[in-house]
Formats: sequence, C-alpha cells, structure tokens
Amino acid sequence: MTIEVDTSALFAALDRLGDVAEKHVKAAAKVTAERIEQESERRIARRTGETAKHVRVEETYDGLGYIVLANNPQVREHVAVYLEFGTATMQARPFFFASALLEEGAHLRRTEQAVQDAIAEVGLG
Repeated sequence: MTIEVDTSALFAALDRLGDVAEKHVKAAAKVTAERIEQESERRIARRTGETAKHVRVEETYDGLGYIVLANNPQVREHVAVYLEFGTATMQARPFFFASALLEEGAHLRRTEQAVQDAIAEVGLG
C-alpha cells in the first residue's frame, strides 16, 4: 500500500511562518518596551527631571526589536547608571531594571500570544 500526501501547502505555510511571526513578536516587543519606558519614568528619582526626560524607546539597529535607553545622547554623563547602581558616595536608587522585571511575565504572555497569532495567520492553527 502506498499513500501519497501533498505537503506543498504545509511547507508553504511553514516558509511564511518566520516572517509573519517576526512581525507579531516585534509588535509585542514594542508594547513591552513602551511599558518599561513608562514605568521607568514613574520610578526614577528626580531632582531636575532631566534623566526622566531621556528615557526612550528606540528600534534596534537590525530592525528586529526595540531597546529602552535611559541616557541623554547630547551629554556624556552617566546619571542613569549612577542612579541605578549607586556610587561610592551615593546610594543606589534603582528604577530601570525593576521596571523591566515587572514586565517579564506580561512580555512572555504577549510573545506567546504573538506566536499563536502568527501560526493562525498562516493557516496552521
């Protein structure tokens, strides 16, 4: 007995899955980055507000995701690092990594949903 199965539709869907999943996961990553940005701005210790003004989301150089930065590109100061980790003369006032940790579970859920949405979009779900 011989059974022939046409797998061309399956392979075509699998070929598309990577690009479709990338689009969905990138959108989920942007939500996460924006939420980290917002929480960091709320948590940051303020004297002048300058550091909080420079917390921002940027697309990564390779275009695959997003990064949250907390520095003033115009100035070479490391105020955000000093606030996050402290110095020999200043106690740490963490704001950045705490904000990222708060988003960890939500980001995992968003990413899982993004992959499921991509699977459904290509017709495999």
